[in-house]
Amino acid sequence: MYELLLTKNGTFIIGQVAWVLGKLMEGIFFVLDKIASLWGGTANIGVAIIIFTVIIYLLMLPLTIKQQKFSKMSAIMNPEIQAIQAKYKGTKDPDLMQQMQQETSAVYAKYGVSPSGSCVQLLIQMPILFALYRVIYAIPAYVPMVKNVFMDTVNSMMGLNSTGTYMENPEVFMNSAKFLQDTHLDEKAKAINNISSFIAYKKQFKPEFLNIDTISIDNITTNFINSNDALSNIDTTRNTFIDVLNRASSTDWNYLAEKLPDFAEKIIATRDNLEKFNTFLGINIGYSPKDTILSAWASRGAADSNGWILVILVAVMIPLLAALTQWIGVKLAPTAQNNNNNNGQEENPMMSSMKMMNTFMPLMSAFFCFTLPAGMGIYWIVGAVVRSVQQIAINKYIDRMDIDKVIEKNTAKYEEKLKKKGIFTQGINDKAKNYTKYVNPYAKNNNNAKSDTLSSVNNKNLEKAKNTKSNNTSKGSSNGSIASKARMVKEFNERNNK
Repeated sequence: MYELLLTKNGTFIIGQVAWVLGKLMEGIFFVLDKIASLWGGTANIGVAIIIFTVIIYLLMLPLTIKQQKFSKMSAIMNPEIQAIQAKYKGTKDPDLMQQMQQETSAVYAKYGVSPSGSCVQLLIQMPILFALYRVIYAIPAYVPMVKNVFMDTVNSMMGLNSTGTYMENPEVFMNSAKFLQDTHLDEKAKAINNISSFIAYKKQFKPEFLNIDTISIDNITTNFINSNDALSNIDTTRNTFIDVLNRASSTDWNYLAEKLPDFAEKIIATRDNLEKFNTFLGINIGYSPKDTILSAWASRGAADSNGWILVILVAVMIPLLAALTQWIGVKLAPTAQNNNNNNGQEENPMMSSMKMMNTFMPLMSAFFCFTLPAGMGIYWIVGAVVRSVQQIAINKYIDRMDIDKVIEKNTAKYEEKLKKKGIFTQGINDKAKNYTKYVNPYAKNNNNAKSDTLSSVNNKNLEKAKNTKSNNTSKGSSNGSIASKARMVKEFNERNNK
């Protein structure tokens, strides 16, 4: 069974969130339509998308603040985290690893953030963002006012009665369904490349009896007329037709009217009504900028003015603005400082991956917004602008904070929390000092703390070596000489590292 892209999403959690957001979009569209009707107009999908996106991001503001605060604080505390990692680099001792975890937790607590805090915020936000995308991409599924525009055309193509509840002419349905599924075989259509939208959604027809090989009058009669689920099958299939037609370009609609002359008047009326909803800044945002540019370029000779140039400029600006706003958002986002070892010769792989991703994200935004309906590009741009404004406000807020006071307050809270749990960090420190034999003395590290640890190891080994009777004591050196002491430490280390 194929999943429809444009009907209501039924995925767990995302489907429920999309239903709620769909109700919000429906309400916005209703209000806009009432306001526009005062001047004899109708609601505009472009304006609805802008308002919808702004409202959603404002509702998510508390989560966004927490996430961006975590990112900003992470950038400040990252050098301390790197210092701790360098201090214990190469260790395999359980007590030292516990000590490292304790010190890392203390740093997080000092800055008032949680190691898992960012992940939690993303887990909460992701279903909302996915649902937001689905609602905008499938507006007819969530806004009845838009869906109703398709109904006359679809009911006629399916051979239904005037109320759309009963199939009167199975043969009409079969011809229409086969047309949409078979258009990829039409050589004329292939030659002029004007049915790409239909081809892309060919496999959306479900359930199984709608596949090309099994469509027949008997099959249709069984499933749409005589079945107990006939009404449900009609409704599902009607949504499928709307799914396909919702992706049709202006050229697709003209081609459809040409191939189905019996319904040509209704098809053209549906196309014109959809353009009223979708026209924004002079272009139809139901079409991709790519299709809009190709269509405007093809019609340039027939136009009496240079209006086609303006259409192309607006269509080009959508993917460009999507990339630009994405790039600005990346630049505004706080980045962690990378305290590399060996004078910068080693680079943190995670930071390197982040840099690469930040480079490609604006390019990906431009590509997607060039090929997807322009309405998605508007959502992309507005969302990036809102996030950037939020980031600027949060950056200013954190920059005005007295970090020392924040650290002092958070440290006191952390110590009180440890006391309630009966954890005493000093005890852990003492244990860590007694278990240093697993520290890798050859690990590349310029950290002073680790040098002090190695020095402590050698001093302790020296004291133990003095009290150890060795049968391999080197001859020719006095017991108190420096050479004798060096040999004692070397022999002790060799025995303990075997």
